[in-house]
Amino acid sequence: MIELNLKTENEEQEMIKQYLQENASETLAVKINNGVKIVKDNKTFINKKDLNGFWNYATEEARKLASKGARGKAVKDETVYGWAIHYFEEESIEGKLFNEDGTEYKPAKPKPIPKIETKPQPKKPENKQATLFDLFSVDNEESTETEENEEAFEEIEKEYEEEQKVEESVKPENIEIVETKTEKVVVDKDTGEVLSKEQIEQSFDKETMFILYNLFDGKMDMR
Repeated sequence: MIELNLKTENEEQEMIKQYLQENASETLAVKINNGVKIVKDNKTFINKKDLNGFWNYATEEARKLASKGARGKAVKDETVYGWAIHYFEEESIEGKLFNEDGTEYKPAKPKPIPKIETKPQPKKPENKQATLFDLFSVDNEESTETEENEEAFEEIEKEYEEEQKVEESVKPENIEIVETKTEKVVVDKDTGEVLSKEQIEQSFDKETMFILYNLFDGKMDMR
């Protein structure tokens, strides 16, 4: 029987070592004492395992059993001893890695990601909660503006309707007032002739002339 060079830190580890001491094959004992060569990242290392590494492995296996609904407060001794044989025998399970010269392998620390300086973002305007007074003020402003617009529209509409009534009621049937891009003119419906101011003054009485004067926005001379 080969003496195993496993260090123990508590009674539980002593029990695991004792079991391995009595049940490990000669080949397994050599693996435990000398480690096993493995290749990782295209480099050769010596993979050595100890009882602390096994305890972490066994704890994880116990969690897996619990997640599967296993009952009982503790795992059976036979199960734990089986895990110990498997842990030290399975070469794919990593313990501590050593370089071939016997020094412990320490993976290179990842390079820190350089900090990218960012320009300070402009502060967003604060979303102040509106008070009842604010809402009341906004409502008043909107209602006042709406009322003013409605009054102006009603006044324009009223003037237009009155103008249409006057125009339709008093202008002679044989003339038509035509509005061009630049001015208003009086046209004889029968001949299509645009009447001059003199012709209009000679053709209509004073009352009709007054109405035409208003329709032309005061731009017709009155005699």
